[in-house]
Amino acid sequence: MFKKEMTAQKDGAPHYEDGDSLPATAEDGGPEPLQPPADRLPGIRSPLLLMVQTLGLMLSILPAILYSVLRKIVPPAGKSLKDKVVLVTGAGRGLGEGLAMRFAKEGAKVAVVDVFPQSAQETARDIQENGGIAKAYVANVAKVEDIQRLRREVTEDLGPVDILVNNAGLMYGNTVTDMPDTDLRAVVEVNLLSHFWMAKEFLPSMKDRNSGHIVAICSLSALSAPANAAAYSCCKSGVKGFMESLRAELNSQSNNDIKVTTVLPYFINTSASYVEFFDLRIPPVSIEEAVEATVEGIKREEVVFTIPRDMYFSVHLFQLFPQYIIDKFKEIFYFRVALPSEERRKKEPTQHIISQLSSK
Repeated sequence: MFKKEMTAQKDGAPHYEDGDSLPATAEDGGPEPLQPPADRLPGIRSPLLLMVQTLGLMLSILPAILYSVLRKIVPPAGKSLKDKVVLVTGAGRGLGEGLAMRFAKEGAKVAVVDVFPQSAQETARDIQENGGIAKAYVANVAKVEDIQRLRREVTEDLGPVDILVNNAGLMYGNTVTDMPDTDLRAVVEVNLLSHFWMAKEFLPSMKDRNSGHIVAICSLSALSAPANAAAYSCCKSGVKGFMESLRAELNSQSNNDIKVTTVLPYFINTSASYVEFFDLRIPPVSIEEAVEATVEGIKREEVVFTIPRDMYFSVHLFQLFPQYIIDKFKEIFYFRVALPSEERRKKEPTQHIISQLSSK
């Protein structure tokens, strides 16, 4: 790369000898130039107060640990879900179906949302036949207009949503270089952007009532990503960051009583076809285990937890070790995503949803 030489013109403006055009300026629609670095940077604010606050924090650590241990031994019952309006996306099958059924058993009125009409109707019918209250809705969570319509319909039928469970997602395995652009966009829209669209649509009503609970079914891959799942893991990491920021945003507002929960499950045995693409040293958890842990965590208004719960601490603990130890640990306790053949991929429900999004 050659170096651009500048000379001063009579008016003092710089001129590039190689004939390249000048950088954009405010006059021609470009951004304002950066100001020089600050001469003085602010120091530590209120250093004495900071010392006192830090000391108070250190003194509260031991009681907090004891309280946490007590909660593990004698867990609280949690809040009641009776008569709450709970919306579950991706509720036509797998974990979403299990969650919808369990919420109904808790006495909640369940909005069963899925992109496949028949799947949503079957889940809602099963709930109704067991004496629960549920209604099926069809929506693609990657489409803003679908979400807007969904909120209007659910509010009219069941009432304003009390608990929003963003469960819908596309499980997709592929290498970075072989993943089609259309597939990548669809995975990001469903697995990440939908969380923004859903929150933007349902959060205002919760703020008006100063009551609500937003739940994201994330993934353990947000903490430790496997190979052949770059798009999926990237989105799940983004969801975790989104939920942390959303909670901080809500807590910065006075008298906030809206709760936020992020669930990080390990691989779940949701389908025999999915399990075929998992190569795991530790077996996947059952749907029943995942449903039970998720609902109990929501009732207790926990902020973030993994399924199984001990994985949260073990994953963070190993970050303290050198990288070669971490790599060795992953080599021993491996979790891998195998790639399906192109013929097999075309038959997967995930690819059907991707095709729908690509055609919009």
